[in-house]
Amino acid sequence: MFALRARRAGLRVIPLRNTRHTCSSLLVALKVHPKVAQGILRHSQIALTTEVYAEASKEEVRAALGKLSEAMGRPS
Repeated sequence: MFALRARRAGLRVIPLRNTRHTCSSLLVALKVHPKVAQGILRHSQIALTTEVYAEASKEEVRAALGKLSEAMGRPS
């Protein structure tokens, strides 16, 4: 049904599981609390949700390293 609706909408058909991954990535980018994301993604265990949230973007890693550098008294 998903593929049929995607074709009717003129969208490229992708595996349904990819839409879940995209949704989780967007929730991370929007800084949605992991417990809220767990409910949206229907994960039975918070551990699965936090694993998804552990995938940080390169920008987030750079920002975190910059904050760490500043906290240590070094300019970023």
